[in-house]
Amino acid sequence: MLAQIRIMARLELCNLLGINILRFTKDKRKKKRAVMLSVLWILLIIMLLFYVGGLSWGLVEIGAGEDVPAYVIAISSMLIFVFGILKAGSIIFRRQGYDMVVSLPVRKGAVVLGRFLRMYTENLLMAALVLLPGIAVYAWQMRPDVSFYLCAFLGIWSVPLLPMTGAILIGALVTGISSRMRHKSLVASTLTIVFVFAIMYGSSRLTSVEGMESLEIMEELSGMISAMLERFYPPAVLLGTAIVNGEISRCLMYTGLFLSVFAAAAVSACFQSICRNLYTTAARHDYQMGDLKADSALVSLCRKEFRRYFSSSIYVSNTIIGPLMGCVISGALLFTGPARVKELLPVPVDLAVIAPFLLAGTFCMMTTAATSVSMEGKEWWLAKSLPLPARTVLDAKLLMNLILILPFYLVSEVFLLLALKPGLQDSFWMMVIPAVILLFACVYGITVNLHFPVLDWENEVSVVKQSASAVLGGMGGAVLAILGGAGACLVPEGYSGGYRAVLCVLLLGITCLMYRKNNRIDLREL
Repeated sequence: MLAQIRIMARLELCNLLGINILRFTKDKRKKKRAVMLSVLWILLIIMLLFYVGGLSWGLVEIGAGEDVPAYVIAISSMLIFVFGILKAGSIIFRRQGYDMVVSLPVRKGAVVLGRFLRMYTENLLMAALVLLPGIAVYAWQMRPDVSFYLCAFLGIWSVPLLPMTGAILIGALVTGISSRMRHKSLVASTLTIVFVFAIMYGSSRLTSVEGMESLEIMEELSGMISAMLERFYPPAVLLGTAIVNGEISRCLMYTGLFLSVFAAAAVSACFQSICRNLYTTAARHDYQMGDLKADSALVSLCRKEFRRYFSSSIYVSNTIIGPLMGCVISGALLFTGPARVKELLPVPVDLAVIAPFLLAGTFCMMTTAATSVSMEGKEWWLAKSLPLPARTVLDAKLLMNLILILPFYLVSEVFLLLALKPGLQDSFWMMVIPAVILLFACVYGITVNLHFPVLDWENEVSVVKQSASAVLGGMGGAVLAILGGAGACLVPEGYSGGYRAVLCVLLLGITCLMYRKNNRIDLREL
């Protein structure tokens, strides 16, 4: 059994992060793209390290240095848990290679454990990027003894186990329930989104510490952080305290190894049953020929985009959360009232000016257009071999994204207008600014995806969550909305209308330039 687990784990890890393809490919374009992606990821990692390091340094300065390990453990655990729920089903119950794997003389437990170890390795890298700068700042500032470093080393290895176990069990539950239903992907997406929003709501309730408005002294802020961590994620406090105190035995106790083994055993027990329900279909024999209808090439391709979109639960759950959050936030603003929201903001701002940028930022967190080309995968040759110009193929992807967002956009706009009751000018910009930024984000996402396509993927997770297009193209619109909102806050009130008009005209001009450039690309060269 151990030999089988080692073999399956080696197969899963041999191409982690696309390293194997980079080593052996002879395509110079792929190597060039890989180098560019590596530089991009290095820059993002450096930004993350500086962010976590600065946050940890700030905690030490306000007197909450003892809480730094627990704080970074809680942050990394939440990231692993949320992202794990979104991708656990796609990794553990991955369809690619399933027929070949089940035909081998290998136990199903070895297959599950191999995929489990792959998830653990990816999550360990994510946890290390958050934990190492925080622990380094704590060690530099607090000067602990040698036992701290030993416990910190054990803690880094054990941090991913508990949140990953919970994510895998929830992912298996979601996949197991959806596998028995007709519309598997849609049900799995709905259940995943429900779990994510339940976690977000629970976190907001747990982290709301009463009396925060009256805190005027830094020492009280330290106690507030400790209370928040204890309510939010108690294991982080237990493990963080053990690391700070140098208690090696307690660090070993909190590894969560037993729970991880339990999760792997539970998933192994239902592995083949879930895969069988996911990958098999039942055909009805009562088909009757109806009237045949002919549509334009654009409409047909747009329908194909929708079918592909709803056939992937990981695609739906990662791209629909932003529009849903936009509706939730605007609805919460309507029911709580603008006065309550202004009290929570650190600086006084005009909500009628900043609201459209916040709405656009949530809608643009991850557009479908940013990975629409990569999601074609190995079937991309069908699209690019059609006797159609590139404009028609790309317009279908753009149109699908805009149609998908349109209902959420309209609902959110109605909520905002009812909540803020702005004047005529502010109402106009409240409708126009999100629409312009959304259009820019969709075209920008396609532009990035055309330059960084990933068509030889094994798992949809590598496209939707880990590709350069998902990071650059998916977050470009959100970053632009944040910068635009910051500029709107800084511009004097008398120039606010002119600023918004210039911004919209500038964005529309850039969008048109990108759109025209995309249409001139030869899709056969991708």
